[in-house]
Amino acid sequence: MRNTATRCTAFALATLICLVAPARADDVPVRARAVATATRLCAQADTALHLLPRIAWQLGGLRARIDAEHALALLYAAFSDDVLADRYWQAMDDDARVAGDDQIHGIGLIARIQTVLAKGDYANGHALTDELMQLARTSASDGLAAAAEEYQGVFDRRRGDLDAALAHQSVALALRRRLGDAAGEATALTNLGTIARDQGDFARCLDYFLQALEIRERIDTRLDVAYRNVALLYRELDDTLTTQRYFVNAVEAATRYAQPGYYASVQGAYAGFLNDKSDYAAALTAASEALAISEALANRPSIGFEHLEVGRALLGLRRPNDATPHFNAALAIGREIDQRELVARSELALAEIAVAHGDLTHAHVLLDEVSPRLNAAGLRPYLAQAYDLRDHLAEAENDPATAHEFTHRHARLRDELIGVRSSRLLAAIEIRQVREQSRQQLELATRTNELQAERIERGRNERWYGMAAIAALIATLAVFAILLVRLRRLNLALAGRNQEVDRQRTALSDVNQKLESQARSLYQATIIDPLTGAHSRSYMLGELDRLLADCRRMQRDLTLLLIDFDNFKLVNDRYGHLAGDRVLVEAVHFIRGALEADCLFGRFGGEEFMVAFVDRDETESRRIAERIRHAVAENMAGVDPPATISVGAAMLRQMPTVNQVDLLIDAADRALYAAKQAGRNRVGGFRSA
Repeated sequence: MRNTATRCTAFALATLICLVAPARADDVPVRARAVATATRLCAQADTALHLLPRIAWQLGGLRARIDAEHALALLYAAFSDDVLADRYWQAMDDDARVAGDDQIHGIGLIARIQTVLAKGDYANGHALTDELMQLARTSASDGLAAAAEEYQGVFDRRRGDLDAALAHQSVALALRRRLGDAAGEATALTNLGTIARDQGDFARCLDYFLQALEIRERIDTRLDVAYRNVALLYRELDDTLTTQRYFVNAVEAATRYAQPGYYASVQGAYAGFLNDKSDYAAALTAASEALAISEALANRPSIGFEHLEVGRALLGLRRPNDATPHFNAALAIGREIDQRELVARSELALAEIAVAHGDLTHAHVLLDEVSPRLNAAGLRPYLAQAYDLRDHLAEAENDPATAHEFTHRHARLRDELIGVRSSRLLAAIEIRQVREQSRQQLELATRTNELQAERIERGRNERWYGMAAIAALIATLAVFAILLVRLRRLNLALAGRNQEVDRQRTALSDVNQKLESQARSLYQATIIDPLTGAHSRSYMLGELDRLLADCRRMQRDLTLLLIDFDNFKLVNDRYGHLAGDRVLVEAVHFIRGALEADCLFGRFGGEEFMVAFVDRDETESRRIAERIRHAVAENMAGVDPPATISVGAAMLRQMPTVNQVDLLIDAADRALYAAKQAGRNRVGGFRSA
């Protein structure tokens, strides 16, 4: 509908005008100035062109006026002036409704829906989409039906109804494929991938995005969207190199298309990635350029997120006073368009600034508002950041109990996020393996077909040779020799093809073995804590579940020791987290030496560890706990401050009704707290000797 070549030409013209014009003092990026220049040119041109529909009406009637309105809408859309374009789309839509032209009416509705999406006016967008859906039913148009299903799915996803969004986008995909609309199919796949990501199905999301990327690479349409989406997925996996590669491709594609909205969208997302890897200067440049373009285009959702990234970059550059207005602007826009993620992230950033400035009351208000939003939106990485801010806030208020609680919450949520990231990485490896196998199987099938065709051709040639030999017994030996040479060449070619197929099979086997080895390594990484070498939290909880069930069934005793390092925060504060990590590693070595062969040992989170064993009475259990405590105290006495541990114990025999691991852990945690309160470097939970 919107002619890409026309838009590119228009934007190139506006850019050229900006380049030859004198430089401006406000140092607005060239692309943003090009948009502003194009908008100014459109406003000036419309003072004369607005009479064109009236003249067309007088000369050719209603149909001529519709054509004139359509032409003006396309012209202003090409110059990225969506305000003027929307005026003529609406006028054309109204006239098409009067004329009973369903096709033009549908084009007008689709254009108006795209405009309200850019503005973030979702309430009006719902009404227009319902009208488009009704028009598709009455006109029995698959094209309009596909567009209606697509936009209905977009709005359902925006309001959190993922099941309805999935149903609509699935119907849209089926219709696009039936129509042979490759660009529409890629859009539907992208929307389905976004829904899968919101549902937490990372593997399906990656598969949809890669399918969309293959289609867009084939037809060279909106490659910026495809590359950006894949880049954002690998950003969540912390795969910096792959993310960087796809973002570079996205920026190159958006630059080649020369459409400012595309370019701003990619630059805004790229700025977020640059902020994540602490390249704040580059992030500020990219986000500022994207913000200037989006403001010129009046794209409210993009403006909000780009204010957020500019603020993050300024905060990273230690300019909180400059960052605060950007976060406030992002917060206002997020509330205006009801964008939960934008509101939550803006409030979180403002809370961080408030804590840093010592404005504890304001920080409390912001954190009380943002935590429920983060939970509701499922933004768990930012929820971990909120817990960390709560910890710092409690420390500033001299509230050690609250600080301890949020330190534990932060550590547990961080460990869970590491587990989620590992699962997603494994899913990505599996998807790549499946797609690689499919590609190689397709190549193998293609080569097999080629060999079959050559065999058929050889058979035909052989029959022809035979008939020719029978029909021409008196032919000369020279002709016979030529035919034999041709047959020999065909056989050599067939042998070469067979060798190529064998090489492909060998390569496929090598790739499969490599991927299986990577999967095994990843599984080991999920059950072992990478710092200390102890078992991971998720593995320990699973084993404790199994041990508890066995002990309950077999009437055996189970002892759980919860270990916490005393005053460990002082080590981190005084020497840094790397020194703290070395203390943990060394202490774990001595704890291992104090354990017996059948003891289960793992990291619970932060500086907390767990030990579990069965069939020990209270005396033997106390002896093991004291041996662990003594091993750390004796061998780590040289650390300043000396590294000691407190141990809390819980025994299943003392709690006969316990049937959940959480209750056993809670009992050990209370015993640990009692040991801490009693002066640290001691064992709690056993009866006094």
